[in-house]
Amino acid sequence: MTGVTGLVGSSVAVALVRDGVDCEFVCLARGGLGSSAEARVASAVRSECEFGGVPDLADKVLSRISVVDCDVAELDADKLAGDPRVARVNKVFHCAADVNLGKDPTGRVFRINYEGTRRIVELAKRLAVQEFHFVATAYVAGRLKGVSYERTPSTEHGFNNPYEESKCKAELLVREAGLPFTIYRPAIIVGRALDGRIRKPLAFYRILEFLQKLKSHKAAKTGVDPSGWMELSMNCATAPSSHIYFVPIDYVQAAIAHLFRLPARGETYHVTGSSPVSVWQIWDSTCGVMRIDGITVGDNAPRGTPEEKLFSKFIGDLFPYFSCEVIFDQANIRRDWPECEKWTYGAENLKEMVRSYLADQFPNVAWVRKVVEEPQDRSPRT
Repeated sequence: MTGVTGLVGSSVAVALVRDGVDCEFVCLARGGLGSSAEARVASAVRSECEFGGVPDLADKVLSRISVVDCDVAELDADKLAGDPRVARVNKVFHCAADVNLGKDPTGRVFRINYEGTRRIVELAKRLAVQEFHFVATAYVAGRLKGVSYERTPSTEHGFNNPYEESKCKAELLVREAGLPFTIYRPAIIVGRALDGRIRKPLAFYRILEFLQKLKSHKAAKTGVDPSGWMELSMNCATAPSSHIYFVPIDYVQAAIAHLFRLPARGETYHVTGSSPVSVWQIWDSTCGVMRIDGITVGDNAPRGTPEEKLFSKFIGDLFPYFSCEVIFDQANIRRDWPECEKWTYGAENLKEMVRSYLADQFPNVAWVRKVVEEPQDRSPRT
């Protein structure tokens, strides 16, 4: 297993042990920031078990894990295949990735996502594994407009960023490896359907962080109460989409943990949910909870305000997802995991997600506590 210290990898490992699957894990992980690979894995597993309400399960999960200190983008397949800890591996679950959606001037995204996958595939071949499981992304579809099917992706439509391109090309490596495979394509992962909470906020959460800081800064500068409604004059200059696939982390965990137990037979699954939300729902929910007026979408004439310039600078790499017109086909996952039909996502889930993020990330900010705890008194104005 790679990526066990990440959001998806740790959740799947814990779910498999929790559900009684008889397996042992050899986890490839890197040390860093003063922590060993073993310490990072242990921290991620304990944090995931605590988050999932099963803290006592952590020791059992960790007893099933052997850790190999290794950078997937630099591993030597021949050498690692001879490591006795790795020699008995019969399945690969490759989840490690760099999810940076911006530019890739140093090539880091491609190095981890593409080169890392190439090396893991070579290792899998040398070990003659029975199955190769790969966590891709639904956005291998790139700039496609229309239906994206659960089959080999195409590169002909182009991509919004190096992340999408690197994951698409990595998926093609897996498909061409000659190994029995299963590919999982999650969409934009957000907080649990249960309560909106997430252990490691990614992607969309940068918008919430930005708005919190911007509102706090403007309140301090102008002397107004940040817990009240505030005008932030900004336009999100994208063609607003009604097909933004937010998928709760507990949905991703449940789906992959179930599908992993099926025989690998070359299937691909869109782990996206079938309840896309619209840009209007996202902004209405976000601004409603945070008490923000003045944000518009789709007006191509920029306002040129300082807030808008900052917004575009720090959040602009997310704009393509607000205008994404891809519809993700669900045929395979509906057939092999009928439970997916029970999961829905909508405006109330969005509001709960925003509240939970703010409460968890800014517990000591008085105005944040107030807007989280008090009922919303009106809709945001544009």
